[in-house]
Amino acid sequence: MKKFKFNLQRILTIKEKKEDLLKQELQRLIYKQKQYVKVKEYYEEMLEETYADMRNKGSFTSEEHMLQEQYVFSIRNNIYSQDLMIKDYGLKIEAKRAELFENRKEVKTLEKLKEKEREEYLYIQMQEERKVMDEIAAQRVIRESINV
Repeated sequence: MKKFKFNLQRILTIKEKKEDLLKQELQRLIYKQKQYVKVKEYYEEMLEETYADMRNKGSFTSEEHMLQEQYVFSIRNNIYSQDLMIKDYGLKIEAKRAELFENRKEVKTLEKLKEKEREEYLYIQMQEERKVMDEIAAQRVIRESINV
């Protein structure tokens, strides 16, 4: 009995490896997005602390007030840029998920095709074995009828 061979096995293997790579890339993108979220949270904490310090201090000279405003402005710009990066990575993550989903559909299709071909192969093998067994049985019957 010859061994089952799936003609598209190379393609299936390549698609499975691509799926692993896509998963790794997706994890890397998610990690980077989380890093930007952490940095944004850090800046938000700094901003809250700055506002608390300003409330506690009470009065400022015009120079101190101007420096505080510039500092707050700079923190807000940093928060804004972190927001942009978070959104950018969100889009990249969604695109990567869509790509992973499409690749996964292709892998499943190939796996179903492989299983279908395997079942067909086993059915044909079973038919061939049955044919051989029928021939052996027929030869026995002929031999027995000659010996009688």
